[in-house]
Amino acid sequence: MPQYAFGVTYCGTNFHGWQRQTQLPTVQGELERAISHVANVQTQISAAGRTDAGVHATGQVAAFHSDADRTLQNWQRGLNALTPDDILVDWVLNVDDHFHPRFSATARRYTYLFHDVGHPHPLLSGRVWSCQKLDADRMHRHAQTLLGEHDFSSFRGAGCQSMTPFRRINRCEVIRRGDFVVLEIEANAFLLHMVRNIASVLHTIGRGISVDLVQLLSFRDRTKSGPTAPPEGLYLVGVSYPDFDLPQPLEPAILGF
Repeated sequence: MPQYAFGVTYCGTNFHGWQRQTQLPTVQGELERAISHVANVQTQISAAGRTDAGVHATGQVAAFHSDADRTLQNWQRGLNALTPDDILVDWVLNVDDHFHPRFSATARRYTYLFHDVGHPHPLLSGRVWSCQKLDADRMHRHAQTLLGEHDFSSFRGAGCQSMTPFRRINRCEVIRRGDFVVLEIEANAFLLHMVRNIASVLHTIGRGISVDLVQLLSFRDRTKSGPTAPPEGLYLVGVSYPDFDLPQPLEPAILGF
């Protein structure tokens, strides 16, 4: 049966995360409903990763199998016509059976947005973490401690089902763009809530509070790293598939400035 991969952008504000749930709106649930309608048969999808409730994406990748006689253009148009306005299918492609959106991926990239003017902005509600002024340079310097492969148990959310707490962070940068502080992080994979917990600790550092990240990693204790950052500042912005020729996601204005 033919397999199709597709790229998805979505605003997670009105969804209870990516993963399908009974009687609750989720991104996966909306897409499967739309695909099943276009294919005229119940169809399930798999994805590169499951985002939490309130988390957004500009570069999510998913896939499904179908023998329905539809063009790629018809798939894309049909899915966009049948899903809410806060979900957009950016592209649809045929892929071979060796492709899997999760297991074929070699890296994932997230962006976390802080808006540090000291008060919430009505046009950014649900899109950023509104906070007090942060020292982006200090955050960046400390973030370099996280590069490489480590046991990230201190940043691992309760209920994480991964068999190992080890992950390899390839890139972790914090830069200021006007009134925004932007965390960009790439790893081979992430643990549950790992990016949000890293964002929370860097937020603490940006406020001038001392945190020894080397020691924090060595604790291997989630209770030592403080509260989880709110989901609304987090965006899944890219998934790497070096063995497959898939379109690169375009960053929207809020991420590209």
